[in-house]
Amino acid sequence: MNANGRHQSICLIAWEVSGDQNAGRLAAEIRRIAPEVRLFGAGGRQMTAAGVDVQEQTTDTHFMGVPESLAAIKKQIGVFRRVMKLAIAATPDLVVLVDNETTNLLLARQLRRRGLRVVFFFPPQVWFWGRWRIPRVVRLARRVISAFREEAQLYRDAGADVVWAGHPLSDEVSVPPDAARHVRAIGLDPARPIVAIMPGSRAQEVRALAPAMLDAARMLHNYDPRLQFALPLANPSLRDEIERALARSGVREVAIYEPRSYAVLSQARAVLLCSGTAAMETALLGIPSVVAYRCNPIAYFVATRLMHVRFISIVNILLGEMVQPEFFQRNVDGRHLFEALSSLIYDEEQRAAARLRLEAVKAKLGPAGASFRAAEAVVDLLAPGAEILHVKDEIATAVRDPSVRTESDAHGVPLNS
Repeated sequence: MNANGRHQSICLIAWEVSGDQNAGRLAAEIRRIAPEVRLFGAGGRQMTAAGVDVQEQTTDTHFMGVPESLAAIKKQIGVFRRVMKLAIAATPDLVVLVDNETTNLLLARQLRRRGLRVVFFFPPQVWFWGRWRIPRVVRLARRVISAFREEAQLYRDAGADVVWAGHPLSDEVSVPPDAARHVRAIGLDPARPIVAIMPGSRAQEVRALAPAMLDAARMLHNYDPRLQFALPLANPSLRDEIERALARSGVREVAIYEPRSYAVLSQARAVLLCSGTAAMETALLGIPSVVAYRCNPIAYFVATRLMHVRFISIVNILLGEMVQPEFFQRNVDGRHLFEALSSLIYDEEQRAAARLRLEAVKAKLGPAGASFRAAEAVVDLLAPGAEILHVKDEIATAVRDPSVRTESDAHGVPLNS
């Protein structure tokens, strides 16, 4: 119980599919550590599956980039106001804001004005661009929980209470032993080479990237009829959009499916993907990939002037080199993508070099147990009296190296590890 005599509560807010996934993993671990703490908030399917009382569905609203129309702006404003009212009215002990830096910075400002304590999980990525935002985040955040060591160090140097938890994908990405069965289940032949196409989890990404990606797939199939294509739905609500794009493209032998594991993706010889979480997933699976991204002219103007990294793929940024060939804005067309994919599919020397470099990605993401460490960093902010299981230390021993605690970083991975 808290000082008001009620069960403690945590409000989790995620605006995008990837944020919903990370919030769901976090929520599942919080429930293990502190089963009596109430979890509610805004998000999507993964948070609901983890036991969060999701009172506002936000993952289909596409809070990313500049809105494409007045109707989209009005919808976003309406959802934002409802989420803000939800968090303020419930007066939770903590509000955890997951990913989506622009929307969450706006929300954090409103919440702090009302005296609510805010935790950033996957905080604004100031090591990519906009380091001028660091003081603002430090003022707004009770704690910052980062997936990346370099990012955590920047926030710590600015005076923030920081935990480097590591990246949850280190635990999540694995290949089941019966991958061939999953390939057959979606109508593909495990004996033939597969190319995966991942045009993103947002409608604007699919509209911007799917035509060029499918054009490249058509060229590949004309070049090598053995090839077949797998298209995992990052967001099931986009199925109709993708099916229309597929019908217009004329590409054959494409299986659209809702992934339940990494089984099918793991069997791909190469992947064509939208810049984002998928780049990390394919890297951890060791699959050579090509990255593409398009945004509207305003977002492009801002990005090219504020970003201080050489790449758009998080994998290339982490490794400091172009391991995943990437194409941005006007360079995203069928011919460019076809040529880059062809090299990764058929040039064995290039494939081997890419796979060797991708092996270094996992070490960049920290040791196993990232979601647990993030959950511990959240729960430990609750006031004394929270009904927290005494088995917390046993869970910690099972999921992390006992050397992770230091005086400067009591809950995360040591920044010098």
